[in-house]
Amino acid sequence: MLKLLTDLSDRASLGAFKTASTLFNLLPVADAHKLGHQLVRLWLTCDRRHRQIIEKNLEIALQLKPASPESLQLQDEIAQQLGYNLCELLLLQNPAYRRLLQQNLEVSGLEHLDLIQAEKSGAILVSAHYGNWELSGFFSKVIMKPIAGVAKPIKNKPRLYAAIKKTREEMGFTLLDKKGSAGALVRRLRKGGIIAMLIDQRARKRYRIWAPFFGHQVATIPSPAVLGRLSGCPVIPIFSTRIRPLHHQFTIKEPIFIPKTGDSREIVDEYTERLNHIIEEQIRSDPAQWFWPHDRWRKIKPPDSNLLTPIK
Repeated sequence: MLKLLTDLSDRASLGAFKTASTLFNLLPVADAHKLGHQLVRLWLTCDRRHRQIIEKNLEIALQLKPASPESLQLQDEIAQQLGYNLCELLLLQNPAYRRLLQQNLEVSGLEHLDLIQAEKSGAILVSAHYGNWELSGFFSKVIMKPIAGVAKPIKNKPRLYAAIKKTREEMGFTLLDKKGSAGALVRRLRKGGIIAMLIDQRARKRYRIWAPFFGHQVATIPSPAVLGRLSGCPVIPIFSTRIRPLHHQFTIKEPIFIPKTGDSREIVDEYTERLNHIIEEQIRSDPAQWFWPHDRWRKIKPPDSNLLTPIK
């Protein structure tokens, strides 16, 4: 019975997704973006838990009191950006809008790719849930190389996930199975392949290390530093920033080379902290474009302690 209900829920979710995509594609673009904003505002009004997570995160990271005018203003800007992301995700199901989004892309920092393109080296692209991260597949068109990554499937929604995965792959992004992905990523890098990772969310206990992020030690994914050390490939931060609706800019940062000699743990800790700092700087440049509903600071590590402290 439970399996049947799960299957029906998945089918209903896929149907709702396709219906919403059709509706958004029928609307004028400006109206579609307004609708996306209003839907996210409605969601946050009804979803007290995620609304409180956003309020708490803004207080922890930016010292904004939940009821302050500054916090309320930023919360509405966050809802607007999330609404734009929702709208663009639905528009991406239409190849015509996909081409338009790709044509409207701007790129800065291309000089940082000269090395990997000249030497045909692999690279580890790292980013965050910032701007519209769903556009990362388009970056393969910029560097004229396929990009691979590991994505977490949507729980109990295989049909919905398959539809979104298909769009990502049509944009130029190859998704690898999570099982055995570490070895596959290293082999790909050593053959000159490009992989991409989003590293700004809370890491599971099995994979985490502690690194500072907005002044707190948080559970962080060390994979870029580990893979960079094992493969010798550079780690390149890249961010997708929304300039205005349907117009985005890829910003490519300077490559980071992870030393292959020295104490492995110290090196991984040092460069993971460095990557967290780069992400933090990007978020501070335009806070509304980050994904604040994620409970990034649910648990932190106090100084000189192995204990976890929940932040309430």
